[in-house]
Amino acid sequence: MKIIFIHGMNQQTYNAESLKQHWLDIFKLGINELHLPVKIENLDIALPFYADLITEHQLSNTFDLDAFLPKSLLKFHLHKCVQAQPSVVTQSTRIPILPYFTPNQNLKLSTRLYLGSQLVKDKALKEFSLILNNFPKLHESLIHKFLIETYLYLANTEFMNEVHQRILACLEKGEEYIIVSHSLGTVIAYNLLQQLNAEYCIQRFITLGSPLAFKVIQSKLMQPITRPTSLNGDWHNFYSPDDFLTTFPLINEPFNFNPEIINTSISTFVNSPHKITGYLQHPAVIQNILELFLNPTPK
Repeated sequence: MKIIFIHGMNQQTYNAESLKQHWLDIFKLGINELHLPVKIENLDIALPFYADLITEHQLSNTFDLDAFLPKSLLKFHLHKCVQAQPSVVTQSTRIPILPYFTPNQNLKLSTRLYLGSQLVKDKALKEFSLILNNFPKLHESLIHKFLIETYLYLANTEFMNEVHQRILACLEKGEEYIIVSHSLGTVIAYNLLQQLNAEYCIQRFITLGSPLAFKVIQSKLMQPITRPTSLNGDWHNFYSPDDFLTTFPLINEPFNFNPEIINTSISTFVNSPHKITGYLQHPAVIQNILELFLNPTPK
């Protein structure tokens, strides 16, 4: 069985190798903290990389997940003759450990004040997202301006097909897969699974910090929105209540499937609730990914 990681937006500072290593480092950190009898080197893991395609389409992302502010409106469209050259991260930076693993850690007053301010920001952004969900046209306008990768994927068939081809290159008919996707990657993964036939054996679909609950996203998906026929097993959706790009679980129409999506609320990092760093090292997520390896179903 093979694990396919599908990344989200804002990954232009990585290349294919460094981003995969970053995800593996996060995953391994959680495995080690849980003392699981699994060696990550023995797992078959692929991470199809598509962040470079945004540069090829002469577009830049102006959205800052940490500040929810445009980085530079002047750089929204790059001149066709200018190719952006992102600085590639070649070495993994230190990955912070989830508070889950250090529950008795004493924090400085300044740290507690900082985290308190981040909680206030998270709550405000979450309420803003809830309001936007009732105004899909306004929501789409903001996505177009600030979440250019998301909009480009949803609105540009050529870009969508190029992203899908990167993922399909890692899949073979008749093989078994666990798909683990994050953020925009959950939208990409769902759209692609809808196009796959039953010859592709997806044994588990895991979505992390998914924006699929937003109506503006749903309006751009393949219609009708149904449970993918290529999905043989369960769909597990993990979301953080502090993550304003998740906001709510996948329980309402059109995602009230049968069998239902298994939604799990988890806590990530207060100061960066949407980042993969908090999701992929969480015990519930790791155990969910590795369950089929640790407790294989007899054939």
